[in-house]
Amino acid sequence: MRSKVEKYWNYTPMAFWSMDSSIWMKYVSNLKGDDRDTLSSFPFKWTYAPPHDAKTAKLFLQDISADWEDVELDKIESHLEKMSQFEDLITSEAIQWSDGRFSDIPSTGFRMIPEWEPMAGAILNWPVFYPPLWETFRQMISALDHATTFLRIPEGYLGASVLTWLEKQEIDLRKIRPIPGPIGDIWARDYSAVYGVNPYTGEALAHKFAFAAFYPEYREQFKSVVEIDDRFIWAEGFEVRRSEILFDGGNILTDGNGTYFMTRRIVTDNQSIPNLMAKLKAWLGADRIFIFDEEPGDILGHICNFKLIGPQKVVVGLPDRDDTSLARYLAKIRKMFIDLGFEIVDIPCGDGFQHTLPDGYNDYPGAYANSLMINKRLLLPVYDRKDMVEHNTRAINAYKAALPGFEIISIEASVLGNGGGAINCSTKEVPEIE
Repeated sequence: MRSKVEKYWNYTPMAFWSMDSSIWMKYVSNLKGDDRDTLSSFPFKWTYAPPHDAKTAKLFLQDISADWEDVELDKIESHLEKMSQFEDLITSEAIQWSDGRFSDIPSTGFRMIPEWEPMAGAILNWPVFYPPLWETFRQMISALDHATTFLRIPEGYLGASVLTWLEKQEIDLRKIRPIPGPIGDIWARDYSAVYGVNPYTGEALAHKFAFAAFYPEYREQFKSVVEIDDRFIWAEGFEVRRSEILFDGGNILTDGNGTYFMTRRIVTDNQSIPNLMAKLKAWLGADRIFIFDEEPGDILGHICNFKLIGPQKVVVGLPDRDDTSLARYLAKIRKMFIDLGFEIVDIPCGDGFQHTLPDGYNDYPGAYANSLMINKRLLLPVYDRKDMVEHNTRAINAYKAALPGFEIISIEASVLGNGGGAINCSTKEVPEIE
């Protein structure tokens, strides 16, 4: 009998509303043997015929093998009745749903708020049709109970069934702001706004860049998903301005003092924009921007194996072997930060733990830098694998030593890692601005 994690070893999170895509069907058709069991956990039919009452909502929970037996139908109806409507959220300006227009110029001043400063909470997109991830996301919401989870869920009975299930798991729903409406994908960081403040006026700002959407083939095959992610923004309390610059939120770090670090993907995505760096500096309020190569084999240009945890402190992955392309890459990154006067904190790196999935991509276990800092807590991805027990422990101890006063909370992220990301990629912190 395989463990739950092993059962979903070849599982890859795909876009929420694209279950009928040719990419997905090609992927599942390549699964072999017992891995085909994963198909039973993907409720295809509910994407086409969502629950229409409390009974069918409970049947949905049963169908995906969620904890459903003691779910009360009147609880589902109650959550449905209390849920806001997407149009009401737009009218109240809690969210902004763009018509595609961009601002000509950014605000007169901007400073991106780094993770270690006070946060109101974090945006999280519930993996409605990905049952193997429900427990992972429940762990994240539980770990965020000292802040607010801005939780994107579907409208109607699907969303109500999610809230009912979370309540049954003893999640305090008073700590959750439900955002019923269309959802594109689970990777909230990639397409969320860059939240910050005007340093001259103290005004809360959200600069929303055009979503780069991973790579051209994805943009072509998942047009509707990309459009949803591009148009949506949590806007309550923030003045929103939108830029034409193609940008991916997994491709930026800041020290909070005007210095930014980005991979070369920002350049290749925006070759048609003249004076790109000048415009980017204006939108980010940047004094300087360091551009460096993408990690080897990463077609998305994401920063996954190093992370700023303070104005002059950075964790950097340290592979077990020094003769790999990732080891050589991270050695250059480490030197860059040393030359800039940063304190370096070594954490384990998952180089060598990757395996190839049926769709041709690799998973990314061991991305311990892909964590979330929020109000003196750090949500750390760990991996339920025998070959990573020691690495999990080393990562926990490294963060404890580097962040005195922080509570380190481990989140089991093995299945999430198969999608190429972890905790940081699937969340987006929203700052608390006086």
